[in-house]
Amino acid sequence: MKKIKYIVLVSIIATIWGCKPEEFGPIVGSEENFLKEMQGTWSLTKVTQVDQNAVSNGWPYKELDITNIYPYKELVASFQGDASGNPSTFTITPGNAPKITDLNSGNWSVDNAKAPSVITLSNNGQTSTLTLGSYANLKNGKFYLKREKKVNGKTILVYQYEFTKK
Repeated sequence: MKKIKYIVLVSIIATIWGCKPEEFGPIVGSEENFLKEMQGTWSLTKVTQVDQNAVSNGWPYKELDITNIYPYKELVASFQGDASGNPSTFTITPGNAPKITDLNSGNWSVDNAKAPSVITLSNNGQTSTLTLGSYANLKNGKFYLKREKKVNGKTILVYQYEFTKK
């Protein structure tokens, strides 16, 4: 019995002694610059329409790939930056594709330079916003935007746009 008590006591002391905070070294590498990676010319490669009513009700048909229903692949977007890598101008050439925004040129900005989630397009006092779907694949040449279609303030459809860098 004494041997078991001794083993338990040694185990407790070893556990307490071993519970020290680990020291981590500094993070190596440079910070991601998403704004700089977003700059360039992008071709629209996929469009998905999501029915928010079907999503909220758990219906089986929630989204539809509409890329080939309209000539979406003709749309090309270009986001330019200044010498420091900050957003400056944009152009969107829709070709025969449906418009993804009311503006085809002007200036663009983001809500947060380090972790952007909203892109604001502006021209002569008119603005349009697009939500970033994900920028995790920017290094792989993929860029995702979302646009919501609302009726009486309620989102009914979400269009998800996938772009590939040219």
